[in-house]
Amino acid sequence: MAAYSPPRDSADCHVHVIGPKSRFPLIKDRRYTPMDAPTDALAAMLKRSGLDRVVLVQPSFYGTDNACMLDCLAALPGARAVAVLPAAVPGAALDDLHKRGVRGLRVNIATAGTASLDAMRDDIVAAARLCDRNGWHVQIFVPSTVLAPLAPTLRALPVPTVIDHFGLITPGTAGEPLSTLVGLLESGKAWVKISGAYRIAADPADPRIDPLARRLCAANPDRVVWGSDWPHTPRHDIRKPGEAEELPFQDIDTKGLLALVPRWLQDDTLVRRVLVTNPERLYEFT
Repeated sequence: MAAYSPPRDSADCHVHVIGPKSRFPLIKDRRYTPMDAPTDALAAMLKRSGLDRVVLVQPSFYGTDNACMLDCLAALPGARAVAVLPAAVPGAALDDLHKRGVRGLRVNIATAGTASLDAMRDDIVAAARLCDRNGWHVQIFVPSTVLAPLAPTLRALPVPTVIDHFGLITPGTAGEPLSTLVGLLESGKAWVKISGAYRIAADPADPRIDPLARRLCAANPDRVVWGSDWPHTPRHDIRKPGEAEELPFQDIDTKGLLALVPRWLQDDTLVRRVLVTNPERLYEFT
């Protein structure tokens, strides 16, 4: 994929920072064990890609221990983050996280495996209650099949919802998941990340992704952001949960993923919205 120079102040709205695990050990109950991807490696990736802003997303293998992510926030002035927290957190702790750059809470259902719809709703509502204090958003990573049954809950939340990775909708397909996601975007209550393209197709440059990206932007161009999903964590269905052996990252060209954005959207003004102005509003970049 060809190189691309993004507009000034462009943001990568979905990355993970990992380790060093000697300082920030992973939780015991995890789906897989990744290699380290520390702050300096992230900073180097952003520089290579020409990206000025970044949003850290708490990965599943750290659970509710956000120490690694907060350490990275302190090292990258102006960065923002999406944390994972238990259902009950003191208000003063939430206020401190806000000051440090947290702007949302993630509910990860897709990585952990299936859960009942009632459990999903409970987790999302609990996160939204915490988010409401400082005007954060709830970020959800869920299978596309549950978007429709969750939609009434998402519409009723007191805060916006950000839906990860194209809603995990398979490109080239229509049906209820896509129509639900489009409806949520049109309502203004939800955002979508056109991120992790390799999660919805074997080849992230699959041309069937192009019309999907344009369809989501057409639904509401002010509610779409992009993310690389760096460092492209390994497929975790090839090992038993909790195994200590490190799995290699997927061999994904991060700069190539960024270069897909103008191809997908075919409109420089829209590209700037997705990479610059929409992230500014959602994450309160200054």
